[in-house]
Amino acid sequence: MIRQARSAYPLEACGLMAGDDNRVRHLYPVENIRRSPVEYEMDPAEQLRAMIDLEEKGWELIAIYHSHPHGPQVPSATDVDQAYYPEAAYVIVSLLDQQPRVRAFNIVAGQVAEISLHVM
Repeated sequence: MIRQARSAYPLEACGLMAGDDNRVRHLYPVENIRRSPVEYEMDPAEQLRAMIDLEEKGWELIAIYHSHPHGPQVPSATDVDQAYYPEAAYVIVSLLDQQPRVRAFNIVAGQVAEISLHVM
């Protein structure tokens, strides 16, 4: 995820995390068709392929991730407005000051709550 964010810099990168029991088993990098440093929109065909694949594997959508190349690791107003999957975590990779920082959030009905990440 961090490698993808760095590779896409100065544009936002995005993708999906899938797995089971709240454990990520696979990352699905998805092209940001906005090609923007301040917003993302997943390529619909790639996103659909990822969703079909994770369902075929019996996984669930654990998180949606994207990068903030020049901003903090907190959801923007746009991120909150476009949080269409309340059951998924929203992970943000900030590359502000070139030092990657990662945080995760639940975003439900416009309410943002930070959640912990455990890297194994």
